[in-house]
Amino acid sequence: MSQSLETKEEQIQLLNKNSDRIVATAKKGYSDFQEKGIVIILRQLDNKDSELENWQLIYKPMNLISNVISDWKEAGLQELVIKHNPHVSLVCTFLYPNGTHTSYHFSIE
Repeated sequence: MSQSLETKEEQIQLLNKNSDRIVATAKKGYSDFQEKGIVIILRQLDNKDSELENWQLIYKPMNLISNVISDWKEAGLQELVIKHNPHVSLVCTFLYPNGTHTSYHFSIE
């Protein structure tokens, strides 16, 4: 698999700057689907803006993750989702056009 298009520091900075919107997306997604899942942040090669647009934040319940990330089980993402409690934490995955992805598990607070 190719390397991520952003460094870990850039990703964490983006998470911090957009944390309210990411948490809101996770809460709404869990409420709508009543199933654990992840918030996917879609990133582009040509636009590495630190302000995320609405289309870049997507909640995918566990049964639909494989529709966007084919190797999610092999990459350890399944274990992150199984272990997290959606009432107090969330799993967020950066997904890039070249197929790379990086996931983080963190507290909603």
